[in-house]
Amino acid sequence: MKKTCTHQSDCLKLIQRIIDREASPEEEAAFLVTKDQCLPCQEGYELEKSLRKAIKSTCSTKCPEELFARIKAKLFAVLILISILIPLFC
Repeated sequence: MKKTCTHQSDCLKLIQRIIDREASPEEEAAFLVTKDQCLPCQEGYELEKSLRKAIKSTCSTKCPEELFARIKAKLFAVLILISILIPLFC
Protein backbone atom coordinates (compact mmCIF):
# COMPACT_ATOMS: atom_id res chain seq x y z
CA MET A 1 0.00 0.00 0.00
CA LYS A 2 1.26 3.47 -0.89
CA LYS A 3 2.11 5.71 2.06
CA THR A 4 2.05 8.92 -0.01
CA CYS A 5 -0.22 10.17 -2.76
CA THR A 6 1.22 12.22 -5.59
CA HIS A 7 -2.26 13.56 -6.45
CA GLN A 8 -3.39 14.32 -2.88
CA SER A 9 -5.28 17.56 -3.53
CA ASP A 10 -7.01 16.15 -6.63
CA CYS A 11 -7.96 13.01 -4.70
CA LEU A 12 -9.40 15.03 -1.81
CA LYS A 13 -11.50 17.07 -4.25
CA LEU A 14 -12.71 13.86 -5.86
CA ILE A 15 -13.55 12.36 -2.46
CA GLN A 16 -15.70 15.38 -1.69
CA ARG A 17 -17.40 15.15 -5.09
CA ILE A 18 -18.08 11.44 -4.55
CA ILE A 19 -19.62 11.99 -1.12
CA ASP A 20 -21.63 14.97 -2.46
CA ARG A 21 -22.81 12.70 -5.30
CA GLU A 22 -21.34 15.09 -7.87
CA ALA A 23 -18.81 12.64 -9.36
CA SER A 24 -19.69 10.51 -12.35
CA PRO A 25 -20.26 6.79 -11.76
CA GLU A 26 -17.05 6.09 -13.68
CA GLU A 27 -15.00 8.47 -11.51
CA GLU A 28 -16.43 6.96 -8.34
CA ALA A 29 -15.83 3.39 -9.47
CA ALA A 30 -12.24 4.14 -10.50
CA PHE A 31 -11.50 5.85 -7.18
CA LEU A 32 -13.07 3.13 -5.05
CA VAL A 33 -10.98 0.49 -6.84
CA THR A 34 -7.71 2.35 -6.30
CA LYS A 35 -8.30 3.87 -2.83
CA ASP A 36 -7.50 0.60 -1.08
CA GLN A 37 -3.99 0.78 -2.53
CA CYS A 38 -3.29 4.31 -1.23
CA LEU A 39 -3.30 4.97 2.53
CA PRO A 40 -3.79 8.78 2.32
CA CYS A 41 -6.75 8.36 -0.04
CA GLN A 42 -8.26 5.62 2.09
CA GLU A 43 -7.90 7.69 5.27
CA GLY A 44 -9.18 10.84 3.56
CA TYR A 45 -12.25 9.02 2.29
CA GLU A 46 -13.06 7.48 5.67
CA LEU A 47 -12.44 10.78 7.50
CA GLU A 48 -14.69 12.73 5.14
CA LYS A 49 -17.46 10.14 5.43
CA SER A 50 -17.18 10.09 9.24
CA LEU A 51 -17.21 13.88 9.51
CA ARG A 52 -20.29 14.18 7.35
CA LYS A 53 -22.07 11.40 9.20
CA ALA A 54 -21.29 13.00 12.58
CA ILE A 55 -22.38 16.42 11.43
CA LYS A 56 -25.56 15.06 9.89
CA SER A 57 -26.51 13.11 13.02
CA THR A 58 -25.98 16.02 15.42
CA CYS A 59 -27.44 18.86 13.37
CA SER A 60 -31.17 19.27 12.97
CA THR A 61 -31.18 22.67 11.25
CA LYS A 62 -29.70 23.46 7.88
CA CYS A 63 -26.42 25.34 7.90
CA PRO A 64 -26.34 28.56 5.83
CA GLU A 65 -24.57 27.91 2.53
CA GLU A 66 -21.95 30.60 3.10
CA LEU A 67 -21.01 29.17 6.48
CA PHE A 68 -20.95 25.65 5.09
CA ALA A 69 -18.63 26.74 2.26
CA ARG A 70 -16.23 28.42 4.72
CA ILE A 71 -16.18 25.37 7.01
CA LYS A 72 -15.67 23.03 4.06
CA ALA A 73 -12.75 25.15 2.79
CA LYS A 74 -11.10 25.16 6.21
CA LEU A 75 -11.54 21.39 6.63
CA PHE A 76 -10.09 20.85 3.17
CA ALA A 77 -7.05 22.95 4.12
CA VAL A 78 -6.63 20.93 7.33
CA LEU A 79 -6.87 17.64 5.41
CA ILE A 80 -4.19 18.80 2.97
CA LEU A 81 -1.95 19.87 5.84
CA ILE A 82 -2.46 16.52 7.59
CA SER A 83 -1.74 14.63 4.38
CA ILE A 84 1.53 16.54 4.00
CA LEU A 85 2.59 16.07 7.62
CA ILE A 86 1.72 12.36 8.03
CA PRO A 87 4.48 11.13 5.69
CA LEU A 88 7.03 13.29 7.51
CA PHE A 89 6.37 11.51 10.81
CA CYS A 90 5.79 7.97 9.55
